[in-house]
Amino acid sequence: MTIIADASSLILLAKVSVLEEFSRRNTIVIPKSVYEEVINGKEKGRLDSLLVENLTQNNLLKIKTPERRVKNRIENLFNIKKGELDVIALAYKTKDTVLSDDKKCFNTAKVLSIGFITSLDVVVVLCKKGHITKEKLHECLERLEEYGWYSKNIIKMYRGCLK
Repeated sequence: MTIIADASSLILLAKVSVLEEFSRRNTIVIPKSVYEEVINGKEKGRLDSLLVENLTQNNLLKIKTPERRVKNRIENLFNIKKGELDVIALAYKTKDTVLSDDKKCFNTAKVLSIGFITSLDVVVVLCKKGHITKEKLHECLERLEEYGWYSKNIIKMYRGCLK
């Protein structure tokens, strides 16, 4: 499956230690703007930046640039900016799935009939397919609740997925 990811999702998956596993099992595409946004943290010693750089060098994350014309149309219609705009513009052309935890991004994907997933979906699917343990899933959900912008109700709903 090909997934087009934004910066916040890459960072969250790196922080919960599943980005490498996820990228081994899927084709992950990131816009150049997303790569640059994440790599900016390298100067601050952020481990997620180093991991994204390493995964890109090992061709587990592929960098692509969206068409300017498509970006302009989407920006004008939805007032979406930066990396999220580039993610949507790439997915609009390819119809690949968007990975984002940004509400405006996945709402735009919905309107454009582009499939989307969140970081929460990623960890649940990794567990359901046996790539991480239930214990690891629960640890990931705890950390995503801490690092992400998820309400306790959303986290509770995802915890219930595996009962």
